[in-house]
Amino acid sequence: MKELIKKLIPVRFRRAVLDFLNRFWIKICMALPVKNRVCFYTIRADGRLLDNALALYDALDCKKVIFASKLPHSKLRKAKAYYLLLTSKVIVTDDYCRYMRVIKLRQGQKLVQIWHGCGAFKKFALDADTDLSKETERKVHSQYSAVTVTSEMSRKVFADAFGVDENICLAVGLPKTDTIINSGEKIREDFYKKHPDLKGKTIYLYCPTFREKDGHRVKFDPQIDFAALSEKLGEDEVFIISRHPMMDYSLTAGDYANIKDMTEESTLSLISAASVLITDYSSVSHDAALFGTPMVFYCPDYKEYERGFYLSFPDDLPGEMIDTPENLLETVRQAKEKPPLDRIERFRREQLGACDGKSTERIAGLIYGYLK
Repeated sequence: MKELIKKLIPVRFRRAVLDFLNRFWIKICMALPVKNRVCFYTIRADGRLLDNALALYDALDCKKVIFASKLPHSKLRKAKAYYLLLTSKVIVTDDYCRYMRVIKLRQGQKLVQIWHGCGAFKKFALDADTDLSKETERKVHSQYSAVTVTSEMSRKVFADAFGVDENICLAVGLPKTDTIINSGEKIREDFYKKHPDLKGKTIYLYCPTFREKDGHRVKFDPQIDFAALSEKLGEDEVFIISRHPMMDYSLTAGDYANIKDMTEESTLSLISAASVLITDYSSVSHDAALFGTPMVFYCPDYKEYERGFYLSFPDDLPGEMIDTPENLLETVRQAKEKPPLDRIERFRREQLGACDGKSTERIAGLIYGYLK
């Protein structure tokens, strides 16, 4: 039936009808009363909140609802999103909320951005070439009531990236940093209870971020010979992969007993157990800095990487950067034996200065102030 409709009805007409129905539904939602509740909106996972948003959700004692769905959204999911966004007193998001480009929040509604990444690291939003136009970027971010950041240094960076007033960028920290500071040991213990086979192992955790070309996401080739790596790993060593949420494909071509893809596991749990974190342009480096975990930055495409950085890359990194896979394992082993503690501490101080274990309390207080 769908194929028949596509053949019989022109694309332009179908789009016009959908646009009309969209706008009609938005008007209906705007006529409904605003409920005194908090809507958690995320596109980072399906059906669940990830570390940062989850920590805040658990801390709030009020009416709450979750909209968690990766893009693209079906027509029914879009309708639900419009309803929840337009009938909730407070909206909390940890990523882009693209519906903001076509709806205007109602009087008294508040939109709080608790961006998933810590600190001022790689460029994003208006500062980066994405698949959105600059005008659309501004519309997406223009209605924030507050943006929570992890240091005073980050306030101007986020204000410029989102095109908002620096005064609404609040150096109060992020909820997930409290989890690390206050419960790091418990996170580690819980991880080993869940995965007892990894206890006593030296874990090298690989967390690469997504890649783009001309502003569009492309498949990433890590250029690692995983078969050779598996052969070189010692009996007590395990190489664990945790892909970025936007990577819906495997990085390895085969199955190896000592190389595991554990993307579905909490990133914080994995970092808590890691002897060394291997990453590239990902803000997981900030989580690792709070744990005090040594890091190696493996960037085989450093010369082609499009995003750009807010810090001096690689000089300001809390670990060594390499751009070829040949010495990866050797470099990782060296980081484990001789971690650059001074570089990690400096990075933590500059990027995470507002994180003291009480960030969730401060953000929850802000949200309570927005509620009736």
